[in-house]
Amino acid sequence: MATEEPRMDRHDEGIDKTDRSKFSSYTGRVITAITIAVVIVASLVIFWRLLSVLLVIFAGVLLAVFLRGLTNFLSEKTPLSHGWSLFAVIFGLLALSAGTLWLLAPPVSSQVGQITQKVPEALDQLESWAKGSSFGRSIVAEVSSLDQGSLSETIGWKRISGAFSSAIGVAANVFFILAVGIYLAVDPALYKRGIVRMVPKHWRERAEEVLDVISHQLGWWLVGRLLSMLAVAVLTTIGLWLLGVPLPLVLGLLSGLLSFVPIIGPIVSFVPAGLMALLVSPVFVLYTAALYVGVQILEGYFITPIIQQRTVSLPPALILIAQLIAGVLFGLIGVLVATPVTVLVVALINLVYIEDILGDETSLSEKVPSEVRRDTSERTRSAGFPKGSEPQTTG
Repeated sequence: MATEEPRMDRHDEGIDKTDRSKFSSYTGRVITAITIAVVIVASLVIFWRLLSVLLVIFAGVLLAVFLRGLTNFLSEKTPLSHGWSLFAVIFGLLALSAGTLWLLAPPVSSQVGQITQKVPEALDQLESWAKGSSFGRSIVAEVSSLDQGSLSETIGWKRISGAFSSAIGVAANVFFILAVGIYLAVDPALYKRGIVRMVPKHWRERAEEVLDVISHQLGWWLVGRLLSMLAVAVLTTIGLWLLGVPLPLVLGLLSGLLSFVPIIGPIVSFVPAGLMALLVSPVFVLYTAALYVGVQILEGYFITPIIQQRTVSLPPALILIAQLIAGVLFGLIGVLVATPVTVLVVALINLVYIEDILGDETSLSEKVPSEVRRDTSERTRSAGFPKGSEPQTTG
């Protein structure tokens, strides 16, 4: 009996060591899983809290893409270096803005003065027109029930200070966008190298190509938007002038500028135009509305698609859904960057998932110049797939 006890003790000790090893391994896996979950949740919370800031940064990236596109075009057509070309582009844009303000300031200021004088007259005419129906009379009675005391409470110092704070925030965001855009445009290769270095070595060539394609698409999207804004301004100005609506120049410029904001911009720009049309006749409000709808249809279904033939064509429903979601979550800045963010996401899906993982060709092969992209086999090898083992499509 005495000789068997040590063997049983060693056997039990071995079992205990195995159990402790299994328990330690299980505990380690649990701790690792909890740590990963905490890191993911914390990252999502931080990302959500900083998403508004990230959208402002993305707006700066769009400005950098625009400046860099003009810089590359100028440096290719002239003997200027990239640095001097960028300086010439910035100086040219500032000079163009200053010259435009100098030329348009006198007539626009006089027309704005006329607007401030004619808006009360337009409102009085709208009130008299609304009293022609029972529904309109009820609305006029509801508005007239507001006394001066309630208006003073509505427009109080708190709201004034809040509007002032919002104006300061908008100005700060604009300054930040300008600074980020200029810094990125000065040396984009520096920031691109930093992003590429965070990718494994066998994926870096593909990552660099993905960044180039995204930059190409965002640049052409921005050029398309600017040309569309110009077309909207010109068409609206000519249409209002032909209709005989007062102040066609300032209303056309306002329509072109606000058309950069999808959905909301055209609606907001129609309000002052409708008031000015009301001075002519209530029927002219319908004519002006038809003009604005026609210009938006022409811009949305003909002008912009023609310009965007060299970029990814986004389905209109997808753009609308993205703008609505971004507007609800992040307000005006969300609506502004919803479409370019959608362009970015769709490009990543096409390049990384459809082309690299599934091995299919996408519309990017036709819409992006050949100097920006390489052949399919080179793309898949640079994405980390060994030669001869590129992913194949099924079916």
